[in-house]
Formats: sequence, C-alpha cells, structure tokens
Amino acid sequence: MREPPSEVVATWPAPNYTDPVTRGPELVIVELVFLFLGTLCLVLRIYVRAGIMGRMEADDWLMVGAAIFGAGVTTCVLLAFLRYGWNIHIWDLTFDKMVAGRQVSFAVQGLFLLATTLAKVSILVSYLRLAPLNSGFRRATFAALAFVIIINVAFFINLFVQCVPVSSYWDLTRTERDCNSEDHHLLANAALTAVADFIVWVVPLPAIYSAKIPRQQRLALIALFSFGVVVVVAACLRAYWIHYVVQVTYDVTWWGVYLWMWTAVEVQLGIICGCVPWLRSLVKFWRTTAWTDSTTGAAPPGGRRYLETPRC
Repeated sequence: MREPPSEVVATWPAPNYTDPVTRGPELVIVELVFLFLGTLCLVLRIYVRAGIMGRMEADDWLMVGAAIFGAGVTTCVLLAFLRYGWNIHIWDLTFDKMVAGRQVSFAVQGLFLLATTLAKVSILVSYLRLAPLNSGFRRATFAALAFVIIINVAFFINLFVQCVPVSSYWDLTRTERDCNSEDHHLLANAALTAVADFIVWVVPLPAIYSAKIPRQQRLALIALFSFGVVVVVAACLRAYWIHYVVQVTYDVTWWGVYLWMWTAVEVQLGIICGCVPWLRSLVKFWRTTAWTDSTTGAAPPGGRRYLETPRC
C-alpha cells in the first residue's frame, strides 16, 4: 500500500466518519448481474453434461471449481464495498476499515488467481478432446496449459511471500513491515493474465480455419470461439485500473471500485465463455427434440446423440 506524501494529505478535506460521501449501487448491480449470468451458464452446462449426456468430465469439474472461487471473489468485493469502505474516499476511511479492507484485498487476489486459472485450464482441457494426436493444435494447447499454470502458480506463491510475515500485508500497526512493492506484482499479473486470455482465445482458431468443413459452419465456429475476446477486453480494463489505483491516485478506495468491478466481471466472463459452447449444444438439442415431437409425437431416442462435444 502506497503511503501518500504529506503534501497530498494536506489537500484532503477533514475526515467524515459519520456520514461520508458514498458511491452509488452500480458496483453491486454489475457484480450480482454477472454472478447470476455466470452461475446460470454453469448450471445449464451441468444440465447438458450430467442430465442429458450422462457424464461429467475433468473440464466440467474444473469449471465448477472456477465458479466456486469466482463466487468467492464477488462475495468478498461486495462485503468490502458495503462494509469496509471500498465505496468512500480514503480520507473518510477509519483505521479498522482500512485493515479489514486490506484483508479482503488479499483474499480477493488469491481467489481471483484460483478462479481464473481453473477456468482457463478447463477450456484448454476441453480443447484436448478436439485436438488430433500429434497435431499442432494439440501441442499448442499443451504449451498454453503450461504457460497458464506456471505463471499463476508463481503469482500465487508471490502473494504469500511479498510480505514477511504475511500478516504485514494488512497489519498496518507494525512499525517494521517487510513488504515488497505490490504495484509491479499486480501489474505483471494483470498483463500476463491478459496475455493468457488472448492465448486461450486464439489457440483453436488456426485449426478451425483450416478444418475441412462447410464455410458457413467454419465462420459460425470462429464467431463462437471469438466470444473469448470479451474476456481479453475485461483483462485489459482491469490492467488499466490496477495501474491507475496503484500508480496514479492515492484515493484508492474511491477509484478502486472500478478495479474490483472489472476483477469480478473478468472472472465471470471467463466462466461464461467456457460454458457458451455447451449452451449452443443445448439449443440444438431443444430444436431437435421440438422437431421430433412435432413430427412423430415422441422424444428422440438416446437424446445424448444430438449433443456432440462442442466444436468450440
């Protein structure tokens, strides 16, 4: 946490601990909407995999784990926003709320790493079911898996060793706090996360482009895969707000609302992106069922045969 210089503190108004100016409800609305959408997409994916196809595989369980940790990110952000002063100016923040906010920040960073890592690994594992043996697609997927796992394990370890002891991260009463500057760590994490999101997005595109399938189907698959670009955009916006909060402004609680908003949104978009292909399969199944019912009056035998592994 950057210590504001005395000349900056001198420009701050007198603290108002009883009735401070607060942010509006936009963060709460955005967080809850994206949590709902991410959870809905996951539930529909599970319905397809377990309810219709009758099996859950490794990538499905990885996405369930991502959703659990992602819900933890949203919960922590809302808790800090509503109770620990992430919705007020820094000069109106009491010392107790400052310490609690640092504790929640630490938890959010850990949960974010776990959620985004599991979501990316889930998507890449699903690619392996599509990639032929000894293909460039398969080698690229393994390389992407290694990159995602290595960088996130490194960031997770760094989270716990950047302050010695760890409690120095939030215990602001310590006279001697042995902590590395967190701005470089956070910016590196944001930049490499955006790179990893970009890699996950582009890895299957060359294989789809060169696949011997009808042009219309190829374009549809590329468009479906390209939904991942929204995750890249969210990661870039999170990177910008990290830069602004840790290197530009000292009013970190007031402007940090955008950082925490995009942090939770990025997590949920990653979950949504990993589930969208299964939603496409679900729509195809419903259409097939409706057509069969209208023509024969019976459901299609072995409904799971209408649900192949998504090609995206």
